[in-house]
Amino acid sequence: MNSLRPSVVIITHERPDYLKSALQSVLAQTVQPFEIIIVNDCSETDYQPVMAEFSEYDIDYVRLNSKSGANTARNVGVAKATGDVVCFLDDDDVWLENFLEVHESVYRGDSEVEAIICGHRIMGSASKVNINSATRVTAQALRYGNRFSGMSGFSAKRSILLKNLFDTELKNGQDWDLFVRLVQANTQFINLPRVLFLYRKGTPNGITEEVKKMSASNVNARLRSAHKHRKWLGEKLYKRRMAEQILSYLPNKSKKFTWIQKSIELAGVKATIQTLASKVFHRLQQYF
Repeated sequence: MNSLRPSVVIITHERPDYLKSALQSVLAQTVQPFEIIIVNDCSETDYQPVMAEFSEYDIDYVRLNSKSGANTARNVGVAKATGDVVCFLDDDDVWLENFLEVHESVYRGDSEVEAIICGHRIMGSASKVNINSATRVTAQALRYGNRFSGMSGFSAKRSILLKNLFDTELKNGQDWDLFVRLVQANTQFINLPRVLFLYRKGTPNGITEEVKKMSASNVNARLRSAHKHRKWLGEKLYKRRMAEQILSYLPNKSKKFTWIQKSIELAGVKATIQTLASKVFHRLQQYF
């Protein structure tokens, strides 16, 4: 690919201050984007003061008329993009200054590459990182969940995304679902085992916080991505994914035993025990 025009899509909801930091990180890139598209998912908070600070830049700002969710917002961004590659950024994360440069160099170096994901570091920490050592995103890896990063580390050729838009029926697991569909379509999907963005944990209105507050009686909404790919996963890994989804953030949830009972009910005893044992093991690893 001799020429590369990266479109940046930032989705936001009720977090103008975080958006400001995200946008600053895009404008500070060593390789500048072809275009910046901000999709506001019908926030009630006034974004005008923040956007006014960037009035000198040619930014395409879109506010949806009704709250539609992150997946719809991303699809709107893809539809509006005119670049060759679409790079995604959530409003509460920030890119390192060489994010676009590194992604661009990979696309330029191999015209067969169609999608890229990279690692991240937890914002405010010098040591907490999520880096997968693999160089490709494979079906085998994804059958055990998303062991890669989320959408703020992801880019893909627009032509690929137009064939594989985000599933607007999913409230969570949308990154894993998209990655699964990409590998099912034999997409040349590269993983970069290095940190290229900072991930902010515990932000208000985020999916993580919603999961922590979720009632066990409403867990089926969280399991839709697992149900969708049940055949592809196989029964054993399907049950394991259900257990992992049900028991995620267990230390932060109230009525922990209710959640464990729900996991046993839906995923079975074996998958529940395996998932709990894995969580204990990973927690112990932090101390050694």
